[in-house]
Amino acid sequence: MFLFKKKSKTRLGLDIGTSAIKLVELEQAEGRYKLKTYGIFPLTGYLNHLGEYLRIEPLKMPEPQLAEMIKKILREARTESREVCLSVPVYSSFSTLIDLPFMPAQEIAKAIPFEAKKYVPVPISEVILDWSVIKRVKSGVDRPSIDQTQTDILAGSAGQDKSNNQPEPEKKTDAQGIQILLVAVPKKTVTRYARVIQLTGLELKALEAETFSLARSLVGNDKSPIVIVDTGARSSNISIIDDGYIRVTHNLEVGGGELTRNLSQKMNISFEAAEEMKKTTGGQSGQLVGRESVISVLDIIAAEIKKIVNHYQIKYNRRIEKCILAGGGVMVAGLLDYFSSKLGLEISLGSPFARIAYPSTLEPAIKELGPSLAVAAGLAMRE
Repeated sequence: MFLFKKKSKTRLGLDIGTSAIKLVELEQAEGRYKLKTYGIFPLTGYLNHLGEYLRIEPLKMPEPQLAEMIKKILREARTESREVCLSVPVYSSFSTLIDLPFMPAQEIAKAIPFEAKKYVPVPISEVILDWSVIKRVKSGVDRPSIDQTQTDILAGSAGQDKSNNQPEPEKKTDAQGIQILLVAVPKKTVTRYARVIQLTGLELKALEAETFSLARSLVGNDKSPIVIVDTGARSSNISIIDDGYIRVTHNLEVGGGELTRNLSQKMNISFEAAEEMKKTTGGQSGQLVGRESVISVLDIIAAEIKKIVNHYQIKYNRRIEKCILAGGGVMVAGLLDYFSSKLGLEISLGSPFARIAYPSTLEPAIKELGPSLAVAAGLAMRE
């Protein structure tokens, strides 16, 4: 489950999104991360082909073309590391929690493929399965932290035996059972990522679901229940992290691109003008038609968040009071106030660099770009 077998001087995280490619390179020294470089590079023609991009994955573009873009980005950012960790977007993966009776780790590895057939909506032969053990809490028993429950889809695709890397279930005769976080990713998606990175000359060290990257960079050691809303151009990923591990992951096919498109249509303006208006006025002051076009889309996202939070609170009797916003799609004027009033939660923008040292001169840029770099930063922080 833990991929890095040796300490690297620098670590590179690469987040290939629908509208942009984001990277963060970190150096770990004296127990703390130090920022080496970062970058956000818009995909060419995203706004000119907005409707098309919202329906397809960025990896649908020719692999050599995407590889060349990545190589250009690496040159411009002056990265040093040749080892890279990549994320798989939630809309390209499937994850769920499953319950199993108490059993040794070796037996879990044998049981997973059979149990997965009950939950994965496509043939098991077409996906790569990865999993992580989550212990049920008993008195005096600790749950694994986020860093201990990270998954590695790449290891699953290589057929590695994960049983020795899993936390052993509590060895007590009265054990209630164990919970497994199961992740499934289409084989064709994993293969395309691997081919693209091979063309760049980098070494793909890990491939993980982006929810883990977000939790790693945004939650830290906070054990309280937290909902993370990661809004990209294509979709919004709603996750609940409780007691240091991922409990819920849900994908909503509504994102920042839908806001831009709706605003463009209602105001009869270009996508470029709508994108700028979204960031400067959004749901605040401005023309009534513009405000309503933004609010109508935000209402859909807010309703989904509320439904997921309420269901979790009722099921687990755990009150959620915090919500962290991340992703490039949260760059909407008035968004914090809107979600605060709609959800009744403590709303904040994600700060993935809170535990990363960087020059004070970068403070304005880091504050502005932090939410968009949360996944890439979490990938670079991966042990």
